[in-house]
Amino acid sequence: MTPMLHKIQKFLQDGRGNASIEIAIFAPLLIFLLGAAYVYFDAYRQRAINTNAAYTISDALSRETDAVTNGYMDGMHDMLSFLARSGDQVGLRVTMVRWNKNKNAYRRDWSKTRGPLYPLKNRDLNTTLVDNLPSLLHNERVIVVETSSIYTPPLNIPGIDSQEMYTLAFSRPRFAPQLVWSDN
Repeated sequence: MTPMLHKIQKFLQDGRGNASIEIAIFAPLLIFLLGAAYVYFDAYRQRAINTNAAYTISDALSRETDAVTNGYMDGMHDMLSFLARSGDQVGLRVTMVRWNKNKNAYRRDWSKTRGPLYPLKNRDLNTTLVDNLPSLLHNERVIVVETSSIYTPPLNIPGIDSQEMYTLAFSRPRFAPQLVWSDN
């Protein structure tokens, strides 16, 4: 065996320093994976917070016996901002929906919003939301609460960008036949 081949063979069999090289190779990958897992689970945490906030608002509205006013809606929007911890990037839409058996369609009694959402029209109910609404009896009503917020990841991970989180919750009025709106 030539001295050159012997030196190459000795070099390849030498195990000193392998741990340093492995750490240098795998540490950035490990840090990236830990950051991505943190952002992934943080997004699920935020989605759960938004869902709970929507159901809280829906439950509060279902217990209301007085008319809902602009001040009440502003208060609900402020509460949503507080619960969702998203600042002023949240939207709230409350719609009183009833089923009309004669027309075989959902109808809205009223729809009010705060934030970037727009009020629903009857055609919106029967096109975009029809699959998410419950089966109702003729003239039975439900309160539909929709929330929207922007989730911004806490870490800048490639491929994970800001996204809108949308939640729909509905409940039946508990102590009154319907929830009414008043502009006062």
